[in-house]
Amino acid sequence: MVQPAVLLGLDLGASKVVAVVAVLEDNGTLNVTGASLSPPDGGIRQGEINDMDAAVRAINRAVEEAMRTAGQTRLDGVRVSVDGIQFKGENLRDSVTISTADKVITTLDRDRVLQQAANGCKLAKEEQVLHQLPQMFHIKGQRDLRNPVNMVGDTLEAEIRIIVAPASVVANINRALHLSGLQGSVLMYSPLASMEAVLSREDGENGAVIVDIGDELTHVGVFLRGALFHSAVIPIGGRHFTRDLEITKHLGGISIAERIKRVYGTALPMQVPSEEMIELEDEGRQASRREIAEVLHARAVELLNMVLAEVGRSGLVHEIHGGIHLVGGGSLLPHLPILAQNILGRPRVVIGRVQGITGLPQVIGNPLYTNALGAVKAHARELMEGSAKSPRSGGIKGFIEKLF
Repeated sequence: MVQPAVLLGLDLGASKVVAVVAVLEDNGTLNVTGASLSPPDGGIRQGEINDMDAAVRAINRAVEEAMRTAGQTRLDGVRVSVDGIQFKGENLRDSVTISTADKVITTLDRDRVLQQAANGCKLAKEEQVLHQLPQMFHIKGQRDLRNPVNMVGDTLEAEIRIIVAPASVVANINRALHLSGLQGSVLMYSPLASMEAVLSREDGENGAVIVDIGDELTHVGVFLRGALFHSAVIPIGGRHFTRDLEITKHLGGISIAERIKRVYGTALPMQVPSEEMIELEDEGRQASRREIAEVLHARAVELLNMVLAEVGRSGLVHEIHGGIHLVGGGSLLPHLPILAQNILGRPRVVIGRVQGITGLPQVIGNPLYTNALGAVKAHARELMEGSAKSPRSGGIKGFIEKLF
């Protein structure tokens, strides 16, 4: 009897390393059975390995705890959500002639036009391609095709998006995974993981924006017809909100400012009575809750205006009918969706909810786990479609031997 596949999803962030273990049942159900959050201890900064030993320790802690809570002693595959300040994308297009007498487009023709389009990417020598993502295909008389194979046409045109990152950044992420015993891990661009986790097929088809507010960075992905058309990294995250509070209000340190932000913060100052005060016990004084909200509001307005600019750069402003989906720890700031509605000019702004996964509700319902869940869901989908490559079991086995 074939055992259900045990899959691991990882998210390497500046404030946490997230690990999720899920079991892919024979009926296609993906069931989360274990999860963990581990502080990176300075090992990861803005999506890049900053201290190899610290990063490896953080990965090991997260994976070991997730495996233990799941009660698993084996893994059948690992998918890792990654992104960083130096990750970038480029949209490209090219066409090929169909030379066969019957003009029927084959998989070789499709692959040929995709590769020819990708070859037009003006990469620096030190950059590495993470993904070549088809957006749409065209043949004469028909546009915006999802899959042209077995259709008839004289020429085939493809539009794709290339995601690249510095080769050293990718190499050091892979090195950290290797030293953690997770050889064979597949890297996945985090906006794709977010999309996999929270977007319904309908929203992805009709045009949607995902805004992932992390600790140091915010990642923006614009999707249409189920494909990524624009992505960007904004160098603002939840930590900047916290620093603003401490710098302007002197609340007693970053850790206290973070707690006050989480407990008392809001993106809409007018929701707070002007007379409401917060006790700063360690300081022996009070602070105005509305003034704290005003600081958070100012930073949120700055961030959302930058998101609006990125949506504008996508050229798809009038194609976004699937809503704005906020994910990541920073999305938990109260009333942020309401503020985003006003600034982004969209009636539908929601906190992204993970779909198509069962299991631990405290994990599935927590925005901190979104990208790790999206990574493991993508792996499960590819296994179900029969398109995923088999993991190199030696690396996984090495991790398990070290763990037990």
